[in-house]
Amino acid sequence: MVKLTKVSKAFSDNNRLKILKFLSDGQKNVSQVAENLRVEENLASHHLRVLADLGFLKNKKKGRQVFYRLNERRFVSLVKSISEYPAFRSLIEEALKE
Repeated sequence: MVKLTKVSKAFSDNNRLKILKFLSDGQKNVSQVAENLRVEENLASHHLRVLADLGFLKNKKKGRQVFYRLNERRFVSLVKSISEYPAFRSLIEEALKE
């Protein structure tokens, strides 16, 4: 349950949700993420680190740049974990029908 609380906090930040959406198009470096969010690189880097620490992002270093991408397995794992709760399971089933 502690992990779910951390995930909930991470996803409650609008910038982090924007990052996830932005990375759904493919891997991006910190500069690209910062530019997309219109924030300083250090703030973008912080948000990326939070999501990576929870396992939702993978990163790869190329020279001095770090590129981030979604960790799809982690998202599948999250959906499986959440669906163990009956109320969430019905929400997921309804969302999949749409």
